[in-house]
Amino acid sequence: MTKSPRADRWLTAQETADRLRVKRKTLYNWASAWEVEHRGPEPHRMGSRALRYRESDVDQYIDSQPRAA
Repeated sequence: MTKSPRADRWLTAQETADRLRVKRKTLYNWASAWEVEHRGPEPHRMGSRALRYRESDVDQYIDSQPRAA
């Protein structure tokens, strides 16, 4: 089994917020409504409190956003 050149890793909410240039609270708001609205990259709960994001999901979300002219 070969690994992809960029192995998927888990990003914290703060790391994800920094990459997306949004506040961490915004991510938590998106995560709480994700099942209905699908805003932002897909969140994953690790335990009862920790929120994590797959790096590949974050990159895919960034790539899907329209570019400013």
